[in-house]
Amino acid sequence: MTFSLTEALLASDADGFQRATQSVFLQSAAQGTVDKATLGQWLANDRLYILAYIQGIGKTLSVLPLPQTIPDHPPNDGGTATTKLLDWLIDAMVNIRREEKFFVDTASRFGISVNLPSDVDGHVADSEKLEGLRRFESIFCGLGLGLGPSKSTRSSLLPWLECAVVFYATEKCYLEAWTWAAGRSDLEGRSDGGCSGDADGGALRREFIPNWTGAEFAAFVDRLGRIIDDAVKEELRDNGESVKTELVDRALVKWREVLAAEEAFWPVMQFSS
Repeated sequence: MTFSLTEALLASDADGFQRATQSVFLQSAAQGTVDKATLGQWLANDRLYILAYIQGIGKTLSVLPLPQTIPDHPPNDGGTATTKLLDWLIDAMVNIRREEKFFVDTASRFGISVNLPSDVDGHVADSEKLEGLRRFESIFCGLGLGLGPSKSTRSSLLPWLECAVVFYATEKCYLEAWTWAAGRSDLEGRSDGGCSGDADGGALRREFIPNWTGAEFAAFVDRLGRIIDDAVKEELRDNGESVKTELVDRALVKWREVLAAEEAFWPVMQFSS
């Protein structure tokens, strides 16, 4: 059976993945009981997550070992794993900027504030942020450390692996979390859309959740998963099964960091039936 690193990661800690993608906040979002203040605070954290994500892309791009020559026999599927990752990161930058504008505009239409308390210079103190956001800021800030062209790398095997796993892990968790929430909504078949009485005015169930569970987003996440899996398969073909343990162990470190950050990114709420 062909080895898949992403499948191995997903199977490595089923309980941790569940905690990262299921929460009372998500259940409440599915039921329309998240109030505007709680949603606004979470969106404000999510916007700062986006800024950290963008910086993480920049750090990854700065150390990505792009090919300086064109191979005699270029791949038939559009490029090497590295150039495919480059294309994905560029698309991710465009997508997440569009996403930020979408939810800021949507929040404005529903009268939801998306700013955390800040000082006179507009700086948000760490104490105002969710623990999950603080964790993500640290994860993204650390991408690419020690991998620059003038520094020795920890491994010559897929030096960008940790960076790619971070982006895959957070996007996979985000998609699965909101898909889980969407599956617990009771809107199907209701003639009025069922959102008029929602605590947030319908922002989550009418606008945000459909946007965060679309087929285009799912395909984008799967695309990165294939880039990672294909690159790992190539390394195993070229270097033998002996390198599998190293690749899996390196990926697991980042996978676990992201699961912990995702779990801590959901606001603490009490379940109300």
